[in-house]
Amino acid sequence: MRAKGQLEQRLLVLVTLGLVAFGLVMVFSATSASAALGAGDPMTFLVKQGAYAMVGLVLLALSSRFDYHRLRLFAPVLLVGALTLCIAVLVVAPPINGAHRWFLLGPISLQPSELAKLAVCVWACSYLARRPAPRTMAELMKPLGLVVGLFAVLVLLEPDLGTTIALCVMVAGILLVAGVPMRLFLLAGSFAVAFGAAAIYMEPYRRARFLSFLDPWQDPQGAGELYAINVDPAH
Repeated sequence: MRAKGQLEQRLLVLVTLGLVAFGLVMVFSATSASAALGAGDPMTFLVKQGAYAMVGLVLLALSSRFDYHRLRLFAPVLLVGALTLCIAVLVVAPPINGAHRWFLLGPISLQPSELAKLAVCVWACSYLARRPAPRTMAELMKPLGLVVGLFAVLVLLEPDLGTTIALCVMVAGILLVAGVPMRLFLLAGSFAVAFGAAAIYMEPYRRARFLSFLDPWQDPQGAGELYAINVDPAH
């Protein structure tokens, strides 16, 4: 059993490293040409993201020595703190390209929705570890569905549909591992998909990006990039 757990940990580390490498390649592919055309260094964004990646890997190595079971003690504090920051960023954070997503602290930017993903993950795991998996929609909604729905709405108001989707997919994975009945899982998933479709339809730039994704040859210039507002706050 212990050997199986170690194998799973190694697989998770390999997957994480693969995603980091893939992300760096995508950053360079998306930014090198525009940086060069602007008489800048095409490596600027790659170096910046590479530095963040190295910091993340160091933190990964340090956190691997921490007993993750102890995280359940911090679950309520993390959840309340993330919720407070998600509300505060909508109220007091300056708008950047029309979005209220970041607190700017000098050269550093803090995005509360990223903390929200961690807080919801830890809290959901802690909650489900102490109780049987929900068997009905009512059990799923109270309190798990309400908490996730609240965070999803707050992040969507920033607006940040991508992080909202990531949050919901993460919780879906937790529910699946927890043993939620497939019928209930599919029913809740259908509601989440309907909510996401409505969020896409209500915003013109989201519709443009989605349609461009479905038919990229319809707009060779890339309507998705034209209407995107997910921009680095430092630029």
